[in-house]
Formats: sequence, C-alpha cells, structure tokens
Amino acid sequence: MDPSWIPLSCEDVGQSWLEQVLNDGLPMPSFQLQPIDANNSNTARLVFDDSPPTDRVPRSCILKLCPAGHAFLGVSEVNYYRRDYAGLSDAPIPKCYHAVCANLATSQSLGQGYALFLEDLGSDYTDHKMIEPVGTHAGALGHALGQLHAHHWGANGDPESPHDLKSDFARFLSHVSKGLEPILAELGDALDASSRARLVKVFDLDGNRMLQRAQTGKGLTLVHGDPNPTNVLTSNTPTHGRRPLYLIDRQPFDWSLRLWLGASDLVYATVPFWPEGHRKAFQETLLLSYHQALLDGGVKAYSLTDLQEDWRVCACMAAFTAVEWGSDPRSLRDMRWLWEKQLHRAILFLEDCDAD
Repeated sequence: MDPSWIPLSCEDVGQSWLEQVLNDGLPMPSFQLQPIDANNSNTARLVFDDSPPTDRVPRSCILKLCPAGHAFLGVSEVNYYRRDYAGLSDAPIPKCYHAVCANLATSQSLGQGYALFLEDLGSDYTDHKMIEPVGTHAGALGHALGQLHAHHWGANGDPESPHDLKSDFARFLSHVSKGLEPILAELGDALDASSRARLVKVFDLDGNRMLQRAQTGKGLTLVHGDPNPTNVLTSNTPTHGRRPLYLIDRQPFDWSLRLWLGASDLVYATVPFWPEGHRKAFQETLLLSYHQALLDGGVKAYSLTDLQEDWRVCACMAAFTAVEWGSDPRSLRDMRWLWEKQLHRAILFLEDCDAD
C-alpha cells in the first residue's frame, strides 16, 4: 500500500482502510477507537467488536498513525519493532502485528508516513514520566538496554549501512551547538562562572574525547537514542510472568547518532531525568545489570571497567541533551522548566566524573 494513504487522524480511520490494510479487502467486524494522548502521532486503542478474520492483528491492539509531513519521522520506528530485534527472544519491546510504510532506508524515509498495529499493553504498563526511580527499575532498565545493545553490538551494528563516525558526530554536534549561545543568554547570571566554563568545555573538549573513544570501535552498538522516561514502560504487576519493562518509540532525527557508544543510552536515560541523589544511588545497579545483559547476549572483550570508562566519557551526552533545547526558540522558552533542571544535573554529573 502507498504509505501516503495514511489517515491524518484516528477519526479518519474507516472500515475500507482497515480491510485494505489488514485483510486484502475482506469484510472486517465493526470496531471502536479509543484515543490515547501521544506526541507527534495519532494513537488509539483499536478494539474490534468481534475477532477479525485475519491473523495479522488480535481483537485489541494499539493503532499508531504517523502521516507524511513530519520531517523527522521515518521507517526507523517500523524497523525497530519489525526488523531489528526479530531474532531476539524475549526482546523488551512491544509486539508489532502489522505495519504500513515505504520500503526505504532510514535516511531516505524521513518525512514519509507509516502506520503501526502494536501490542495492546492495556492498563498494566505505565511510563516513567511521573514515577520516581528505584533500584529495581534501574536494574530492569540496564538489563533491557543491554539486551537490545548486545543484539547489534560492534562497528557493524546498524543493519542498514556502515557509518563514518566522525561525519556522524560532526552533524550531531553542528545541530546541538546551535543551542549553546541561546541557553547561555537565557540563563544569564543564573548560571555561575564555574558552571558556564564547564559547559563550554563540553563542546571544546569532552565531545572530542567521546568521538575518539567511539573511533576505537569498542562499545559501539545500534543505540535507541531516546530512552527518556516517557519511552520506558514498566509493569504494574511484575510478578504475573510478563516482562516488567519495555522500551518504545525509536524515532531518530536526521542529526541523531544511530551507531554509537552504548553507554550514551544509559547516560541519556538517567542523568537528565533522575534527581541527582537517585542517580548516585542507582547508577552502579544500572551499570552492573547492563553489563551482565551484554555478557548474556554474547558480547566479549568488553569489561565492566570498559563500561565504567564509557559511562564517564559519555557524560557530555547529558549536557548535549539539555543544550539541544536551545536550538529552537519555542523550546528555549516553553521548555525551560525541563532543560534548566537537566542542565543542572548534567553539570553535577560532569563534575563527579571529573573528580573520579
């Protein structure tokens, strides 16, 4: 199916579209759509009144529509659910029953529309946007990221193509650095001279150190890139036999790093979003769980000492995460409540790493 024929909203989903997409025109039972709040997509719980005459979807699933026109959306998310971890048993991602998309490489698909029919986790799973992290969550998060990273470990970890790491990082840094001067100007005297100097050093020295580390080839993997708490779902009843944690929504921008040091996902997932005390209390649990998952996934010649060094080398990613908000004037203004907190946590983390 032509992916341009993606409904603009869930309200536009009709019987004929579902019949065409799911069962080659055969009649489908009536259905209900229950809208779900989501950023950059139209998402709803799709519930058929009777079992559909197809093995493509169950009676209830999540329908996620991403119409053409979003400059940063492409098939990476489709590949995340459908291709990249198809061979990983018990992968910490929801099942994807069916997808509608163009058959394009990730770099060529930006701006194209797609639709996903995903596992309905119901009310059993909750994202971590408003949940205070605890030690068991740190362990589960490290384990899940370790599973995904082990599956695509190494300099050839991206299923699509090899990468020029220097070029990739130059593109990433060119975008992120656009936010530095606006951030510094917005904060003014609210950012003391010492913190200001440490932040500038991130762009002058720390980023290059991380690039050099990546160019050694050790610790590279296909990263998620955005494991923020909204994209981390955990079970409300973890003893019921199902996986307690899922990672969702891999949607890299054209400037994002896709093949990079795995520790960058660990830093991104925790440092900008966790209170400083929680990060200090649980980072060892996070790293130990992650490293054990790598070992279980067959990764060799990557010691816990290597991981701890990568964790420190990737500390600059926390600052990059905060500064990137300044690249867009609206985000600079509207998201200050978030990026200022993230920047403070990043600088504290950098200072901790400097002291090690």
